[in-house]
Amino acid sequence: MRRLAEWMKSIGPGRLINISLGAGIALSLVFVHAEFTRGLATRQTEIRHHVDAQAMALDDALSAIADRVYRLREWTRRSLQGQALPATGLMGEGGFLDMVAAAKDRDVVVLDNASPAAGGLLDGPPAAAVLALPDRALFRHDDLSRPDRAGWRTEVALALGLAQQLALDVHTQAGLARGYFIGASGLAAVAPWSPTDNASELMASIYDRRSYRLSAQAANPTGRAIWIDDPPRTTVAAPVEHAGRFVGVIAFDLALAAMPVADFEPADAFNGAVLLLGPDDRLLLALGTPPAALFQQDRPTPLGLAAVAGKDAATTVHAGYIVTTRPLANAPWRLVHVAPRSALTWSMIKHTAGSMAGFSSVLLAVVLLFNIVVRRMVRSQERSAAAEREARAATEHALTELRAAHDELDFLNREKTRFFSLISHDLRGPFNVLLGMTKELADHGTRMAPADVADFATSVHQSAVAAHTLLDNLLNWSRVQMSGTPFSPSVMPLGEVVAAAIHDLGPTAEAKGIRILDASGDRHILADRTMVLAILRNLLANAIKFSHPNQGVQVTSRALGDRLEIAVSDRGVGMDPAQLDQLYRREAQDSRPGTLGEVGTGLGLTLVRDLAARHGGVLAIDSQPGVGTTVSFTVPLAAAPR
Repeated sequence: MRRLAEWMKSIGPGRLINISLGAGIALSLVFVHAEFTRGLATRQTEIRHHVDAQAMALDDALSAIADRVYRLREWTRRSLQGQALPATGLMGEGGFLDMVAAAKDRDVVVLDNASPAAGGLLDGPPAAAVLALPDRALFRHDDLSRPDRAGWRTEVALALGLAQQLALDVHTQAGLARGYFIGASGLAAVAPWSPTDNASELMASIYDRRSYRLSAQAANPTGRAIWIDDPPRTTVAAPVEHAGRFVGVIAFDLALAAMPVADFEPADAFNGAVLLLGPDDRLLLALGTPPAALFQQDRPTPLGLAAVAGKDAATTVHAGYIVTTRPLANAPWRLVHVAPRSALTWSMIKHTAGSMAGFSSVLLAVVLLFNIVVRRMVRSQERSAAAEREARAATEHALTELRAAHDELDFLNREKTRFFSLISHDLRGPFNVLLGMTKELADHGTRMAPADVADFATSVHQSAVAAHTLLDNLLNWSRVQMSGTPFSPSVMPLGEVVAAAIHDLGPTAEAKGIRILDASGDRHILADRTMVLAILRNLLANAIKFSHPNQGVQVTSRALGDRLEIAVSDRGVGMDPAQLDQLYRREAQDSRPGTLGEVGTGLGLTLVRDLAARHGGVLAIDSQPGVGTTVSFTVPLAAAPR
């Protein structure tokens, strides 16, 4: 200490003041630099937090939109699986289907809330419409096809329901500009719809959209929504498939300006800009003025931002700009904030100067407290949003299960009523004959002639056979309707099943002198053997029943693409158009007696129709009175096993 005091005395007061001033300036500069560096890092952290918060808010909005797409797709799939859809006023004479069938080649048939056929079914905010290409125009579109009459009615009713739901979604969900259902059958639902819209131009543009082309060309194995940048619009879409067939696509055009990005505060601070970039760095949305140094002059695409900021979350400095980027979780987009570093530096200089006046500690405490509060608010919002999503998902799942249980219970109740009706109506007759005949034999058998006893025995046998056949068909039919019998298809030779059916019906055919010809070939099918055998037995039994003695019955087959048509033909009494119409409409009718008075159960064709439907086929009947009848059904065609 003595030496230090002596050294200070030797320097002198003037030099000591200069050294003290220099030390004070140096310490001040160090403090200013430290405060500036710390403040700059704090500002960058603040920007990152804002970007993160805005990215999460945008992700939540996109997730809600994707959920609506998934919900509509699942509703469409369930509807196509057999649930009835109302289409009142559309299917009758002069309805929408007749309008489509009668329209000219270049016309587009429009059904909106102003159409008389709609009957007010498309009312609501905003208006919606269903558009359809005429039947005559489909040949100009190789990738469009229309199902059969029943399937076409189902798709029209489906489009009507989708139009209403699209209108509701566009009205209630922020960020949606327009909703579409683009069907592969030349049918589209659009919301919102205005009578001033040009239907022909809109229909042409719908099938030229990338959302439809991408969905039609490639399946979506992940089941996720497809986010498509299709200038001048941005679209989210999801393909709809049913039974391996592309049905169409559910799509929404997005109103990006209505997304939760416009309130992003740093977009105005520091002369910065917020950019929403697509997967190819195409500019989807810009808030603020994007810096010209990062853009090419001949296109509105950011220059080199992918190379500068990368695809992951990062903050970098490039060309005098601070670039903060965050990828979105629910769409292949990135949220980018760009701010000049000079503006941020000048802001920090002013902030540091203020802190040197004695407020640095207070401001720092306020900033730290603000950051803590913001983080807690963000975490609270995340927890609330997650809880809300979980509650909504649980509610939707419970409603879905309740609807499915109600539909299944209603179906089983109808089938039970039909089942007992058949038992009470058709099974009582053969048993009444059996009871009467056996009572007669028991009372008078000892006094009857042998020939009379033989006649009675023949009648009893025929009634027993009829009762057995009815019971067998009732058992098979009830199992098919109530899912008691599992559907177990396997690859098998068709000739083996046909031979088994002919063997079972051989005694009946020989009794009438009828020869059964097997011309089915050596093809293989993918089917349930028990069900196909039941189909062939019933068809052969009907052919023998309605054939005259000493005639022939033939079993044939032919390939129709990936399916095999199996037909049973006879040259018997045939049916007139009225009888055929009753069969196709599945109206209840008594069984007709055969050519020798044979009686039936009236259940055979019902069983055959249901068993064929389990294989994805339909029953076809071609008959003329006095010429004969051909009954055919289809099953999947299979290659012979090695």
